[in-house]
Amino acid sequence: MTVVYEEAFDWNEWFVIITLLSLSILILMIPKIFSIIEALAYYLFGIMIVHFFDHTASVRPWDLYDVNDNSKYQLMDFTYYVMNGPFSYIFIYLYSKLRIKGHYTILYILIWSSFSLLVEWFGVKIGLFHYDKGYNMYWSFPIYMLIQLILIIYYHIIQKTKK
Repeated sequence: MTVVYEEAFDWNEWFVIITLLSLSILILMIPKIFSIIEALAYYLFGIMIVHFFDHTASVRPWDLYDVNDNSKYQLMDFTYYVMNGPFSYIFIYLYSKLRIKGHYTILYILIWSSFSLLVEWFGVKIGLFHYDKGYNMYWSFPIYMLIQLILIIYYHIIQKTKK
């Protein structure tokens, strides 16, 4: 069964487009500290990991929620996944630039996970996510923590291989 939540081009689509454009402009404006290949790896990490987790939880057999206006995959869904690339890039950019180490890494992950939950909450309010199939937003917090920890490990592996 296909569920259509709305048919208008409204806030959920604008949020995705504005966020993607503004974060992409920010990335272009900040000083470059990674090679193009390395930057692309961090950018693609955000796209692929969110795509993986969303398609694990939002398709059968679980089918816990929908993204955007329709329960089927659409162009705006792809744009939403691309929107996550700048978030992962900026996350690891700040981690590297601020030289976060030790116990501060835990604090950094907690702050970013809280920020991610806030962005998700806003996404629910504007109709980007539809949790009417059993998903609870608070489940996302440990998922964010895990993803960000994996991204930091990925960063350290890349740094180690560069040496």
